[in-house]
Amino acid sequence: MGILTRRSYGIGLVAALAFAIIASPALGKGKNFLDSDDAKEANEPAKFLPDYDKLTKGKDADWVYFPEGSLKKYRTVSVKEFVENGRGHEAKEAAREGKEYMEEWLEKGGFKLAEKGAELTIEGNVFNAWEPGTGARIWGGWMANPGVGVEVLLKDSSGKVVGEIRHKNRGSTIGDAVENALEEIAKAIEDGR
Repeated sequence: MGILTRRSYGIGLVAALAFAIIASPALGKGKNFLDSDDAKEANEPAKFLPDYDKLTKGKDADWVYFPEGSLKKYRTVSVKEFVENGRGHEAKEAAREGKEYMEEWLEKGGFKLAEKGAELTIEGNVFNAWEPGTGARIWGGWMANPGVGVEVLLKDSSGKVVGEIRHKNRGSTIGDAVENALEEIAKAIEDGR
């Protein structure tokens, strides 16, 4: 009886390992943006980036797509003024601060800023910005912080898209939320993931 018990445990262990090996690619598959709850937000337009279907969960930023992988070969960067397709004055305010903060964090990451002849051009969009509602202000906590949603499109000197990022963050003010979001986007650009 002891031999049968040991053999059945051995067979069960081998079967479990085989299942884990076969199932791990399916379970570990990155979640696509279009399949996520983020894509279903009615007040967050998805109209700026060309490839929303290719965005996957990122390490530093919420959603990323780098068709060529790492961006380490690019050393000079030009940042265009940010635009906004979100509603309200908060989105306009956030867009005004986008270029300055993006340049600041890219410079801290080792990129050199160039107005012309840059190897990498960055265009940005604010798709949402919000101040907390009255209830959140009364109850406080994490929901009492303003927030922002930012998208960044990265192009090489020929105009070819080499990166797309979509990220949301919070801060003590709209400006702080923009800075926090762009800090994490800059990290994603440095890491290329």
